Amino acid sequence: MLSAKSKSLNLMLALTMVVSSFLFVTSAQKAHASLVSGSKFLGNVIGSSVPSNFSTYWNQITPENATKWGSVEGTRNTMNWTQGDTAYNYAKTNGMPFKFHTLVWGSQEPSWISSLSAADQKAEVTEWIKAAGTHYSGADFVDVVNEPLHAKPSYRNAIGGDGTTGWDWVIWSFEQARTAFPNSKLLINEYGILNDPTQAANYVTIINLLKARGLIDGIGLQGHYFNLNDVSVSTMNSVLTTLTATGLPIYISELDLTGDDATQLARYKEKFPVLWENSNIKGITLWGYTEGQTWTSDSYLVHSDGTERPALTWLKQYLSGSTTTPTAPAAPTGLTATAGNAQVALSWTASSGATSYTVKRAITSGGTYTDVATNVTSTSYTNTGLTNGTTYYYVVSAANSTGTSANSAQVSATPTAGSTGGGTGTTGTLIAQYKVNNSNATDNQIYATFNIKNTGTSAVNLSDLKLRYYFTKDSSASLNFYADYAQIGTSNVSGTFASTAGTNADTYLEISFGANAGSIAAGGQTGDIQIRVAKSDWSNFNESNDYSFDGTKTAYADWSKVTILQSGTVVWGTTP
Repeated sequence: MLSAKSKSLNLMLALTMVVSSFLFVTSAQKAHASLVSGSKFLGNVIGSSVPSNFSTYWNQITPENATKWGSVEGTRNTMNWTQGDTAYNYAKTNGMPFKFHTLVWGSQEPSWISSLSAADQKAEVTEWIKAAGTHYSGADFVDVVNEPLHAKPSYRNAIGGDGTTGWDWVIWSFEQARTAFPNSKLLINEYGILNDPTQAANYVTIINLLKARGLIDGIGLQGHYFNLNDVSVSTMNSVLTTLTATGLPIYISELDLTGDDATQLARYKEKFPVLWENSNIKGITLWGYTEGQTWTSDSYLVHSDGTERPALTWLKQYLSGSTTTPTAPAAPTGLTATAGNAQVALSWTASSGATSYTVKRAITSGGTYTDVATNVTSTSYTNTGLTNGTTYYYVVSAANSTGTSANSAQVSATPTAGSTGGGTGTTGTLIAQYKVNNSNATDNQIYATFNIKNTGTSAVNLSDLKLRYYFTKDSSASLNFYADYAQIGTSNVSGTFASTAGTNADTYLEISFGANAGSIAAGGQTGDIQIRVAKSDWSNFNESNDYSFDGTKTAYADWSKVTILQSGTVVWGTTP
């Protein structure tokens, strides 16, 4: 309860306000050479330190994790602002807008808050908002409530619950933020909007409640790859029109687009201008840009050695207004073919400037080839439904708006019958694929994406399946599971943890699927199932010694160190 707080904490907050005012208000406004100038910003996130090339590209800052409540006050009554101050000091020193992210959010809230009484919960969140406003009184923007449609906080009933409006807890949060941050622009932030007009309408309901009370200054739209990679431009424009009708400015808060070089480039060329050229969008913040430091593995724009990916090269040209004469891509190189049971898996190296690929097959060396897949936007393809014992010959060509390349060098493979299971000795038609979303093995979350393929001739009910991922806890803290995205719907995905014993594993995550998840059709797949695991105290993992972790798998690969159980029997993979 607030009245029972120690005097030392209140004194610390008061001193922090004085020091903050001195350090941050009087800091020099330095020039920087970002990609843009003018009133519309192009920003990025900062983690524990500021990259040396940050101001080369970006002119706005959001802390990636450092100002989330669970990061600041992981231990009750002990607030750690160190990493947040790193980003804030840099922003103020370099004259860049700073956004505080975030005050009220159901994810990454302190683990201790859910066990308190309602009165204590309200006192604690009130104190948290006041403390944040005192420490970062110069914040230009504040994400007040994050993901109200998807991640409601455990303490929401203590701060108003649904109430008479259906969103009283959101209104209360903005009322507190308006008092704590009187000089900041208050924003709401949500994902799954730009690709979903129905969710956009739900979002507008909350926004209009806040607008009617004079509590909101702008709309935050996350732009993560799982919503934007494949959304149509027409849908994006429709949603933006809906949101613009509120009369509030829009800020794209968390943009990342993924893919190999050619695919990512094509997605930036298609999606970024829609956002940048919309007059009501006042700024765009990307969610990471350096290889090995982004939350999902193939969204980065700058390699770890400092070289730029094609999407960033194009972005620089686009923002500078310069143009280049387009040319057809070169023929793909590095084509490989791996035979399986009635299938052949193909992969190749991306061709610079390519936006799609065509896979061609023949039953005699040298052709004649027939197209088996067109408009492939990745650099891999699995050709299924083949005849075991027959040799197949493949080439791949690349294309963009200018033209089509010559064929790649030919490769061949001969499918054979055999086990697709693993060291368990079982056979089956289910395959677990895996890739990392973040190859950093020593941060405070485990990130992974899975895909389950059915190579059989009949459908498989997902509710009969369980997928297990094996790792070491590295502490005694309890674990939390998050389903960030699933093509089959996150509401149909759940995760539990169990102890195990084996090489590089003392725990496994078991992912289950609800009855509404449906089935995997013959020859079909689940599509992306993106998950996270975090400890209740948000301490770091050491994934480098985890049985199922492989930081090199940044694209989907069949992975036998993840197991699939069907009706309780292991049908894919090898247990540790």
